Amino acid sequence: MENNNYSYLFKRYQIFKKEQRTNRRYMYNEIFKITSVNFKKNHLDILGVDISISGIGFVSTTKFEIDDILEIIFKYNKITIPATVKVVHVSLYDQGYFIGGQFIAIQNMYREILKLDLL
Repeated sequence: MENNNYSYLFKRYQIFKKEQRTNRRYMYNEIFKITSVNFKKNHLDILGVDISISGIGFVSTTKFEIDDILEIIFKYNKITIPATVKVVHVSLYDQGYFIGGQFIAIQNMYREILKLDLL
């Protein structure tokens, strides 16, 4: 059985599984932009940590609340992808907060691009 407990944030396998995801996470070490938080314009540059077909994990010095809605723009394989993300997980981290976001709105053509590599 494949061990999916690798944390790209801590760069090691986790002893205890925090969550059970349907889709495997992959390393995503890129800066992306948050353009809106709860439909209020914003401009934050954020460090992405991991990505899957269903969402993106990132580190932020700004604390977000669970169920916050974020509009983001990120690059994947040299393609700029806009998406709407719902915050589903917030953990304290020594460089701020580790946030787990679920894609709730992403155009089908971009989702298909992600599926090519992430499934």
